[in-house]
Parts: sequence; structure tokens; C-alpha cells
Amino acid sequence: MVVPLIVVIGAFVSWLRLPATTSATLWAEDSRNFLGDVVRHGPFAPAWQIYAGYLHTVPRILAALTVTFVPIPQWAHAISAASCVVVGIVAAAVFVCSRVVTESWLVRAGLAAVTVLAPLAPREVLGNAANLHWYFLWLAPWLILYRSRSGRGTALLTIIAFLGALTEVQMLAFVPLMVLRWRTGARLPVRVAILVGGVFQIAASLTAPRGHSGAVANRPASTVYGYAINSAMTIWSGNSHVIGWALVRFGPAAPVAALLPVVLAAVWVFRFGTRDQRWMVTTLLVSSLVLWVVAVKTNPGPYYEYASMTRARLATPWLSRYGVVPSMELLAILVIALGVHRRSPGPARSDDARVRRTLAPRAVVGLVLLVCALVSFVPSATRRSSGPEFAPQVMAAERSCSGRAVTTPVVLLSPPHPNWKITIDCGRLTSRLAPGPVRKADPSTRASMPVPVAPR
Repeated sequence: MVVPLIVVIGAFVSWLRLPATTSATLWAEDSRNFLGDVVRHGPFAPAWQIYAGYLHTVPRILAALTVTFVPIPQWAHAISAASCVVVGIVAAAVFVCSRVVTESWLVRAGLAAVTVLAPLAPREVLGNAANLHWYFLWLAPWLILYRSRSGRGTALLTIIAFLGALTEVQMLAFVPLMVLRWRTGARLPVRVAILVGGVFQIAASLTAPRGHSGAVANRPASTVYGYAINSAMTIWSGNSHVIGWALVRFGPAAPVAALLPVVLAAVWVFRFGTRDQRWMVTTLLVSSLVLWVVAVKTNPGPYYEYASMTRARLATPWLSRYGVVPSMELLAILVIALGVHRRSPGPARSDDARVRRTLAPRAVVGLVLLVCALVSFVPSATRRSSGPEFAPQVMAAERSCSGRAVTTPVVLLSPPHPNWKITIDCGRLTSRLAPGPVRKADPSTRASMPVPVAPR
């Protein structure tokens, strides 16, 4: 019962973190690519369709279910809710798989909570299908190192691993972990699922390679500075104004101070932790930096030139979705360290006394992390905060379709810019209404100009 409960709580908490306008607004690829492809080609045709060089299986499944079963005005809410459910499933999987580093249910619950409470997540990643792949990337090392204790658990984790690999090609970055305990048969199905999914992703990328923006690569100093800002500072706050104030007031010392507790936690685990704990912390440390560097090198832009920004520009720094998983990994190191006790060769009684003496400091650290998460629980702004909300657009489109041909296209907009949009014809929009005088298509006016209904 614990695992289903975590799924429900994780989904509910994720939903609560989304402001009303955010959950009511379709995000970028969710409209144009995922829902739009289902509208154009039907629920099954887009399943293996390649976008930006990769497969996006889980978002396409959610889009197919939404178009098939949900009324059009509720598509935005449905995609947001379904994405939150997936986050709840990932949180439950982390809770189960984190047994590889600790038997403490409290520490495992803390690691599951990282999935839904990461301060930076609501800005762009949480609550939309286009960014669900980041959660599978966060889950990857836990899946690879865990050995399930039951056949049913192995089957469920294998399905999650396969769907995750068909959604997030970067899960292959954790393949080197598979050399650890490679002879353990219980780990084999999950690892094979990730490898097979990765083969499909590589084939997709070779078939339709991802394009390059043509932007100039960012300087190494800005990449490192950006990592400290987006990965370390966002552990403590997801508010760009708070982070900007710290950068202006203290300069580079601010991200260094934010990263210092993680370094101390890692040292603590390396000194007193088990072998599995040390391996996991090493993995999290290395991958947090590598994933950020790869993302910025692959998608450079002037907004990542932190090292050359003026104080005025640093006052409101660009916080990127690329920092979400690295920040979650650094948070996980802190949580793992909270469950590591100092041990010595002496009598067990002295160890127990030492554990009691360190209980208060560890409780304080845990409380600080919880307070930081709660302060950033609902973001001050997300990239969907300005809308346009989807349902009002649909209602306006339905009114504009009165008396028009069923093939008349209507454009519904999504952030962050007008190029993200979904086109639906009047016949689909009005099919749920009472019968009315909708004219048949006139060949001379077929595919006429779209009817924009959302504010620009």
C-alpha cells in the first residue's frame, strides 16, 4: 500500500505546486507536436514519430489518451494532471529503488520527495508532457543499481525503464553503472530494457538527426558559473529574484556557499557510508555536472553567458530547465548523507551514543531542506504564468466557427511564443455542441486562413 500511496501523494503535491494559470495553459510541444500530431494523424500514428532527433513515447501516449477521452476545453488540465501522475510514479519508483543505498524508510521518503519538491521544477519542467523526460533521467541511476525482490516488482520497473528509455535518450549516460554487479540476474531485465530503448533512440537520431541552433558556444567560465547558479543555488530557492539578489550582493561567493554543504555531505558519505552509498554519491556528483555541461554545449545561447553579465542582468538571472535534474542530484546527496551514521571499530554502545549526538544536527539540516522546499513550493512565476489559457481560446473558437465550414482551421496558441500553436478545424471543435447550421466545405475556400482567437 505504501507505493500506491506515494504515487497519489506525489501526483497531488505536484499538482498543488502549479499555479492555476500554469495548469490551464498548454506548453509548447504539448500543443504543436504531441496533441497536434494526434489531431492530424490519429492516436496511433505518432507513437514512433521522431521529434528533434528523438522518440518521446510517454508524452505521445498521454497526448493520445487526452485527445481520445478528454473534451477539448480540458486538454491543458488533462495534460498537466497526467504529467503530475507520471511524476508521482517516478517518485514511488525512487522510493523503492533507493533501498539500494539505505533501508531507512525516512531517507527513502526524502529521496522520493526530491522528485516532487525540487525548487526549480515548477518554472518549466513540472506539469507538462514535453519535459517529463527529465524525470526519467533522474530515475535512471536508481533503476540501474536496484535489484528487485519480487517478480512483480521487476516487471513493473522493467516497463517503467523501457518507457523511460523510449522517452529520454540521455538515460544511456548511466550505462557505465551497469558494470556494477553485472552478474546479478535480478537486475538484468531493467538494464536490458534501458539498452533496448536506447537502441531505438539511437536509430531514431540517425534516421532524423537533431538540428543545431547555430548559436555560438558559451565560454567555459560561464558554463561552470551557470552550473553553480542553476544546480547549486536552486537547491535552496527556485526564485530568480532571490538568487539574483545573492549574486549581486555576494558575487561568486554565493554559489560557492550554496555548493559547500553538498561537498561536505559527499565527504561525510565517502568517509562513513557503505560502498553502495559511495557509488551513488559519486554517480550523482559526476552526472550533475556532466548533464549540465552537455545540455549547455548542445543548446548554447547568450542567456548562459553568466560570467560576462552585468550586475543588473545577474539581478534576474536566467534559470534553465537544464538545472532541474542536476539540482535534484545534489539534493539527493544531502538526503543520503542525513542517513549515514559515523561508525567506529569500538563497542556498539559507543556507536549508539555517537548516533544520538549527531541526531540533532542532522534533524536541523533536514528541517532546513524542508523549509527551503516549502518556501519554493508554489513559484512566484512560471513560463506559463502569462497564459494564454487553453479553455477560453476553445470557447472563443467555438463561437467563431458558427456558420463556418467544418474544415475551417482555428489556431490556438501556447507559450513561450506564437510559433507554438495547435490547429483544430471547426468540425472537431463544434462536434460536442448541439446540432446547428454548420455549412459544408466549399472547395474554393478549403484550407482558408486560420482564425486566431488568442491574445498575441
